[in-house]
Amino acid sequence: MTNTDKNDLNATFGNTVLPAVVGSQTKYQIIYADPAWKFGSRLANGNDKNGIVNLKQVKIGDNYTVMTTDDICRLPVKNITADDAVLFLWTTDAHLEEAMKVINAWGFKYKTIGFTWLKKEQSGVQSCYVGFWTCKCGEICLLATKGNMSKYLKKRNVRQLVQATRGKHSEKPDEVRKRIVEMFGDELLKVELFARQNHTGWDAWGNEVEESINLETSANNGR
Repeated sequence: MTNTDKNDLNATFGNTVLPAVVGSQTKYQIIYADPAWKFGSRLANGNDKNGIVNLKQVKIGDNYTVMTTDDICRLPVKNITADDAVLFLWTTDAHLEEAMKVINAWGFKYKTIGFTWLKKEQSGVQSCYVGFWTCKCGEICLLATKGNMSKYLKKRNVRQLVQATRGKHSEKPDEVRKRIVEMFGDELLKVELFARQNHTGWDAWGNEVEESINLETSANNGR
């Protein structure tokens, strides 16, 4: 790849140029990503009673550094994916249109909702947040593919619904990662983007973990 080609892949985060993938890369067949979607102000955590959360305006950016949809799209994920690959992409109902743009920009084709997370409080009560239209009680993880990933499926009966206790802000349940391995086995190369923790058997990229790939952006990006 020429320097000109690399520059064409660069994205911009604020006034910072986001470098493209550096050097040769491992090609992953499983991409698991929880992008730092930009909300601005939205309805979120307030006082909660019996799992019902009252209205309160907060900034998601107060909890972690966010990215615009264009910046997420410009991440050079294509450079680290194999010809046959599957993408599991966390999003919210408010970001479905943006999520489809990211899926296409990263070289994948949307297939289905991989997982639906029904959130629970530590008490076991179902979490429920007052939204603009209906009360929110979960999040979705979209499944998209490139090439022929169906031939790698080990199991087709992995459950879509995940009932799990919510943790820190935006933290996703470990159960989803386990179910992905249950679907495709543990032999394929796997990477988690926007990772919060390092996990055995998974490479990781994000500003809260020890990175194992060179999908480099500014130091303030990638959670």
